Amino acid sequence: MKDDIFLINVQIGGLRLPLRIARKDEELYRKAEKLLVKFLDDYQQKFSQRPTEEILILVAYQLAVMVSKQEFAENIIPLAEKIQSLDQELKALLSRE
Repeated sequence: MKDDIFLINVQIGGLRLPLRIARKDEELYRKAEKLLVKFLDDYQQKFSQRPTEEILILVAYQLAVMVSKQEFAENIIPLAEKIQSLDQELKALLSRE
């Protein structure tokens, strides 16, 4: 539906970005904007002598690391659950003997 898509404006590094997004995703986009601005501000303070392009690369890298950690954690959860299940089965078998 056309009503589900609307325009938001995000401000990142002095740049105003108009984005057409699904209404249901607005909170996600707002949180992403805040996170990016926070990292950008932090890195600009730490590395004020560096050009903006380098700071943006550092921010992008930091966010990529966060995404990689999250993906790793999500991949581990099913494995951990399977190990717990096998552990319970093994304990049940051993308790019968």
